[in-house]
Amino acid sequence: MNQTSKRNGVVAIPPAEQVLDAMAGPIAVLDWSGTIIAVNRAWREFGCANSGKRTRHVGTNYLDICDRAVGVEAACAKAAAAGIRSVLAGEPVFSLEYPCHSPTRKRWFQLHASCLHHDGHAYAVVAHHDITDRILVEQERQGLLARAHRHQEQLKALTAVSTRIAAGDSPEAIFRDITEQARLIVGAHWAATHTLPYALWPSEPVIVSVSDKYGGFPASALARSGAGLYSHVLQLASPLRLTATELSAYPHLQDTYLAETASPAMPGVLAVPIISPQGGTLGVLMLLDKQHGEFTADDEAILTQLAQIASVSVENAVQTRAERESRERLWATHEHAGVGIAETNATGQFLTVNRGLSVITGYSRSELLNLSLFDLVHPDDSSAEHALYDRQVAGELKTYSLERRSIRKDGSSVWLNVSSTAVFNEQGEFRYSVRVIQDIHQKKRFEQRQALLVRELHHRVRNNLAVVQALASATGRTSTSIRDFNRSFSSRIAALAKTQTLLTEDYWQTAPLREMLECELQPFWARRHERFRLEGPDVNLSADVAIPLSMALHELTANAARYGALSVRKGCVAVKWELATAEGSRELHLSWVEQNGPPVGSPSHSGFGTFLLERVLPAQCHAKANLRFDPAGLQCEIHVPLVTHRLVPEY
Repeated sequence: MNQTSKRNGVVAIPPAEQVLDAMAGPIAVLDWSGTIIAVNRAWREFGCANSGKRTRHVGTNYLDICDRAVGVEAACAKAAAAGIRSVLAGEPVFSLEYPCHSPTRKRWFQLHASCLHHDGHAYAVVAHHDITDRILVEQERQGLLARAHRHQEQLKALTAVSTRIAAGDSPEAIFRDITEQARLIVGAHWAATHTLPYALWPSEPVIVSVSDKYGGFPASALARSGAGLYSHVLQLASPLRLTATELSAYPHLQDTYLAETASPAMPGVLAVPIISPQGGTLGVLMLLDKQHGEFTADDEAILTQLAQIASVSVENAVQTRAERESRERLWATHEHAGVGIAETNATGQFLTVNRGLSVITGYSRSELLNLSLFDLVHPDDSSAEHALYDRQVAGELKTYSLERRSIRKDGSSVWLNVSSTAVFNEQGEFRYSVRVIQDIHQKKRFEQRQALLVRELHHRVRNNLAVVQALASATGRTSTSIRDFNRSFSSRIAALAKTQTLLTEDYWQTAPLREMLECELQPFWARRHERFRLEGPDVNLSADVAIPLSMALHELTANAARYGALSVRKGCVAVKWELATAEGSRELHLSWVEQNGPPVGSPSHSGFGTFLLERVLPAQCHAKANLRFDPAGLQCEIHVPLVTHRLVPEY
């Protein structure tokens, strides 16, 4: 007896068996071999309830009983024996949850073994706690969670189906997708959609989706199955949900094909009509043979939603396809038009463009849609386009037309004829502008070239008259007789005519230097003796340079024929030229060298040729000429600046 208890007058501690009996759960004490040495009343009652008879527990080896267990409980029993042995070997505790179902109810227990040391010996205290209520609550919770999770997955699938099918543009594809998804979302082995005949419907009025269970059946038999159910739901115009037992009670809803494919047992069915937004029936969506259990009200709600999604999507697809075909016809007309067509918003941003505008501007369609019409307008024409477009956006102009330049992608400019028509809403507010753009660049170039040619003609006539007058005056001063005047003046007029011919062949623009020289020197060409040599690159001279230079070459040729190298049979003339750059501008450097001719001396007086080289060339084309009277032959160096952009004066 505890000494403290004696002092305080407390009664003696009860025996161990009484303490164990006071415990609510079944408890047993095992010795080192696993033999039960003590149990409480709850343990005895627990054993009696499970075995159906009163059994003596003390002295029984609990571990041997567990080891000999067979059947479905063998695994748990062996695990319990192994855990208790580990406690007897020194482990502090061991715990195991296991089922222990009686013939009348299902129960679950938790086995808890703990180590007890006394007088140097190890014991195991084994307790069984009834956890049936907790397990049942947990199972119910898991069931609710599983159901909630399935609903969540179904909602996610419905959302995905809605999004995907809403974008569909083919009724057949929509029905096929809805049929497949209905089977997968609800969880059935068989799904079918029967559609009413319609011009835009698929060629196959029945679309079937089946799992592997029915994969071996002929497609024709699957398509013909469920015809009775389909007709019944059409007449009923409301959902139909029947279990396998209920369906067997309605022979008129069954057909030969359904019986053959569903053999040996009839499956449950769930079918809903597909009602169009306008109220008409488009078909029936049907499910057969659910994978787990019978079809529920939740399944019916999901199938109804899928049918609604299908009806709205199909109607939209039909309308969208009609609108698309109309747009495609209009777009094809726009694309094949020989002009550019575009739509622009209030700020001038391109909304739509056709291929013709891409060809005109050099920009791709995607590039144009990121630009404004003002991004393409030539800076010199921008203010006029801005003013007209602002008035159109403000409602002051319904339409306007103008000719202006546009900047192409490569930086070049092109002339366009632009016609802009505004589209306004019912309130008179600007919506967009329809622009028709025509390339008139060739027409403008023709007009500009025509105007240029007219100005050039005026210019050339005036210059030619001035040249003729100067030739007549200079020839008259240097001629000694009328015969000499006629000869000199005629040859000079002929040289002028040759150069004019070269210029005329190129629309009064340029004359080739080599051809100018060949025209002058051709009469001196000989088979046996080389009378002249021409060496230099191809150079085209503008009219302002070609005419005075051709006159200078004529005078040099005439002088060589009369007094110089071309006056004797073995004499020759070498003409070389090259292009050089001086002070940032291009120049023509030409040298005239006479060889094998009569000895040359300084002239006693200056003639028309010298005057032309030293006075006229510098005055008319800023040329520099240098004459050297070398005894071996006349030499002449001419440097002429080349005109890159010729400006024809206005008249």
